[in-house]
Amino acid sequence: MPRSSPQRHDTRRQQQRSTSWVNGWRLLFRLVVTGVGVAVLTGTVLHRYRPPTGNAVPIADGSAQQEAGASNHSSEARLVGWITTSLGAGARLHGLEERFQALAASQPDLLAGAYVAVLGDGQHARLNSDRATAAASAIKTPLLLLTLLARSQGELRWDETLQLQPHLVGGGSGWMGSEPPGSRFPLYMAAREMITVSDNTATNLLMERLGGMEAVNRRFLALRLRGTRVNNWLPDLGGTNTTTPRDLALTLAMAENSALLSQQDRDRFRAIHGSSRPNSLLPLGFLQGLAGLGVAANVDQALIDRGVRILNKTGDIGTAYADAGTIELPDGRRAVAAFLVEGTETTPYNSPRMRRLIQNMAAATATVLMEAPPSEALAPSTPL
Repeated sequence: MPRSSPQRHDTRRQQQRSTSWVNGWRLLFRLVVTGVGVAVLTGTVLHRYRPPTGNAVPIADGSAQQEAGASNHSSEARLVGWITTSLGAGARLHGLEERFQALAASQPDLLAGAYVAVLGDGQHARLNSDRATAAASAIKTPLLLLTLLARSQGELRWDETLQLQPHLVGGGSGWMGSEPPGSRFPLYMAAREMITVSDNTATNLLMERLGGMEAVNRRFLALRLRGTRVNNWLPDLGGTNTTTPRDLALTLAMAENSALLSQQDRDRFRAIHGSSRPNSLLPLGFLQGLAGLGVAANVDQALIDRGVRILNKTGDIGTAYADAGTIELPDGRRAVAAFLVEGTETTPYNSPRMRRLIQNMAAATATVLMEAPPSEALAPSTPL
């Protein structure tokens, strides 16, 4: 056999080394590509499915936010339904209802409504409790509830500022309307002044912040306040804004529930609602029912001396009067009470008989609540 030449062997070895070198680079390249791919895939998986840590705040996409909002509204609807059903679910106080009817019959030119319920055991009495009449400044109680609900749900801040615009200036009670246009007020100040001094401009500022009148009315319906509606900015001397005794009582019952409001905002509601200054309707009448007094120098202190505290808000536009409040009784029970009286065409403007009728219904309430023994408390499960 002929022997290969040395040159041919060198060429073959060079080709083998070249092929080995190329194959090595190909292998290295594949390893690099595979490693990068695995790293990317692993990072994606870990990023997407990593468990939350103590400092991690998950950021939801739009659909997740919508689902969370729907869940919140669903929970609120169930809770509102439960409170609505529980209010007044106990024994009827027939003696108190008969007294309401007799008092109303003695004033045939006045339209009277009343609703009283003990929270917990559900004892209750009513008179035309679902008839919508002029709300006057009593509309401010459900507006305070809407404000604090929105704060509890993170829709507004307690310290954010509200800017005064000309169309929000309301005459009558309050001082904010006398400030120049463009003035700014903290939201908490507007909420406080709306109740403490019944500031109409403060009320309009809050309604505007809550989305305007139609948005407010939709929220009222969602809370099952079916007879409560705003049709005009305050002061609404024409009486177009309406509510019912049961709606006002239901508002107060919802404000007492720390599952609907946060505990902090429930305490805010009680503090603000208790700061209202007028006490010549429900509180004075209740005191008269307890002690038979005509006029007390300090109604609130006289009630406290008898173990009673009333957190109330009145309304008065001359043609209609209202008062609604939470009543703390000496035995630890709490009750809600709401009274509305509206005049007719034959009723003189600002008739003292309208105020007296509310006082007399409140006095009858005091007599019955102080004498009526607590019944077995209702204990349905809260739907949370």
